[in-house]
Amino acid sequence: MDAALIEPPEERRWWQSDQREDTSAVIGLQSGFAVVALGTTWAVFLMLGLMSGGVERTWLYLVMFGAIGVAFGLLLFAPGTPAASWATGGAVIAEVGAAAAFVWAIVPVDRGAMMPFAGATAVIGALFCLRGRVVSGWVSFGLVTVVLGVLGRQRADALHYVTEPQSGNLGILVMMTVFAAIIGPRAEQIFALRRQATRESKALAVRAIRDHELARLDDRVRPLLRRIAAGGALDDAELVHCRLVEAQLRDRIRAPGLDVPAVADAVWTARERNVRVVLLDDRGDRAALSGSEDGDGRLDRARAVVVATLLDSSSGDHVTVRLLPEGRQTFATITVASDGGVTLRELDGADQPV
Repeated sequence: MDAALIEPPEERRWWQSDQREDTSAVIGLQSGFAVVALGTTWAVFLMLGLMSGGVERTWLYLVMFGAIGVAFGLLLFAPGTPAASWATGGAVIAEVGAAAAFVWAIVPVDRGAMMPFAGATAVIGALFCLRGRVVSGWVSFGLVTVVLGVLGRQRADALHYVTEPQSGNLGILVMMTVFAAIIGPRAEQIFALRRQATRESKALAVRAIRDHELARLDDRVRPLLRRIAAGGALDDAELVHCRLVEAQLRDRIRAPGLDVPAVADAVWTARERNVRVVLLDDRGDRAALSGSEDGDGRLDRARAVVVATLLDSSSGDHVTVRLLPEGRQTFATITVASDGGVTLRELDGADQPV
């Protein structure tokens, strides 16, 4: 019931950072498709540059695109919202280094070799804005412009190194700045609403579980209360029923992690057979770890083992179930004392018998 009401978190791939709540999430930049698209864009720009005939130093051109790839990767995978400072600084350094290599890698002012560099750096500027680092994007743009201007004058005494790539990049950076200013607050609102909906869903799940448990308890307690209120002595069967209800109430307090219908019914049936059952939950935050919170399924599997053990128990047995504190290799223990012998069963972190 609780597992169906609460949706499990999306599994992240090894190459993905933790889920970020920013503009990049709204436009799908955290998906695998974005990784493939950016990787393909990088490869296409590199091939176009090498095929342009304007590359004078191939090794330096490859170094330049290596630095551009580093900037792509840092801005795409960097954790945090906005992107982490170390990743942002690394992307700025990588782009500026690529600009320095670019000037000396191509034939002076060869337009065919300039355009791939211009397109790649435009993508970097867009990524800065999408990752919430608009100011860093402008700082990087300014530093690249200065590097291109200074080294370009030394290389060919021409400003084409600045005007050719940076004129188009300026317009793109302006557009992405406006886009980030409009979409950024909307993204925050979207994720704020999503967090609120998640909290409300969990609250509804908890209330549903509590209502179900109260209804289950009411079915067993109300007849007894009416019988007691009516006066008269209780017969032996009613006294046994009272002791069973009292024990179940004690279980809910001492072992909230085991307070689910399947376990409760198995315990009730076992006690009716004169099996002594003790349930303990010694985990730290039992309220958070019980009931609706079992993301890895360990608790559900432990409950299944407990139910099976109780169903196999016989009259006169003494069964003790204990959920151990967090951080231990053993998750739970089940002790069964029967016919003068004691059997200890331990469940490890995967809820497998040790």
